[in-house]
Amino acid sequence: MKYFVKIISVTVIVLSVSCMQEKIKDKRMFTHNHIICCGSEEVFIVDIDDKNTNDIKKWIWRASDSPEIPKDVHSHFRSTDECKPFGDNILITSSSGGVAIIAIRDKRCLFYTSSRNAHSACLLPGGRIAVASSTGGDELLVFDSNKSGVDIKPLSRMPLKGAHGVYWDRNLSELWALGDDELLVIDVENVNLNTTKLLVKKRWKLPTDGGHDLFPCRDERLLFVTTNTNVYRFDKTDGKFTLDKQFGKLKKVKSIDENPETGKIVYHRATPENWWSEKIRFGGSQKTIHFKDHRLYKVRWYIPREILR
Repeated sequence: MKYFVKIISVTVIVLSVSCMQEKIKDKRMFTHNHIICCGSEEVFIVDIDDKNTNDIKKWIWRASDSPEIPKDVHSHFRSTDECKPFGDNILITSSSGGVAIIAIRDKRCLFYTSSRNAHSACLLPGGRIAVASSTGGDELLVFDSNKSGVDIKPLSRMPLKGAHGVYWDRNLSELWALGDDELLVIDVENVNLNTTKLLVKKRWKLPTDGGHDLFPCRDERLLFVTTNTNVYRFDKTDGKFTLDKQFGKLKKVKSIDENPETGKIVYHRATPENWWSEKIRFGGSQKTIHFKDHRLYKVRWYIPREILR
C-alpha cells in the first residue's frame, strides 16, 4: 500500500504548538503509584500506597473547577470516560459530549470542545487532538487544540462505527483507532494549517464484537484491545490478536493499563448489570480499592506517555 509523507520537521512542530508549550511540560507531580480515575462528573487521582483510606484522593476535578469552561457546558462533563495524562495535564473526554485538556497544578482548562458521545482522545503532532465519537457520533474527529468552544469545527472527520479508542504511536507516526468491530491504523496527513487528512492504511476485524479500550502495553509493539467479552494483546508487527494470558476471558473490561515503569497492571471491570463499578482492580493480585457510591469507568496510571518530542 502506498505510504504518504507524514514526517514534519521538529522546527515546524515546535512552531505549530508554541502556544501549547506550557501544556507539555513533563513535570511529574505524581509518581508511578498514582492512578487517575474517571466516571460520572468527577476525575480524581489516588495514591494506591496511602494507608489512610480517608485521604486517598490526592487531586479532584469537576468542570466547575475550571472557569474557562462556561457554566452551560458543565453538563457536557457529567459522565467522564477517559483520563489520559500527558506532561502536567490530563486529557479528558465524556460521553455527555465534552473534551478537555486540564492543567493539574491549577485546574485551568487549556482546551475544550464538544463531541457527541466522546469516549477517548489522544494528542497528535501539530497541536491537534483526535477524538473517538462513539455510538450516535460513530466517527473519528480531529481538532485544533489552540481553538476552544463547543461550536468549533473539526479539521477532519472519518466514519468509524462505535468509535471507542484512539492512540497515537509516536515511534511509527501512526494513529490507531478502535471501533465496534474493527481496528484501524491511519496515516495522518497535515495538508495545511487549517485541515488534516485521515487515510486508512489497514483494517483488522476484531475477533469478538464490541471494541472498547485501546491502550499501549509495556512492550510498545503490542496494544491492549478489549471487547465486550475478551481482552487481547494485538501485535502491530504481524497483525495478530492474542488472548491475554491473565485477563483474556474477562468480560466488560472498560480499561486496562500496564505500568511501563513497573509492569504492574491496573484495570476496571464493570459489574454484570452496569457499565460501571465501585472498584479498581490489579493484575496478579486480589487487591482492590473500593470507592463506595462511585461510578468508575476508566483508570489509568499517572505515567505521561503522549508527550510529543
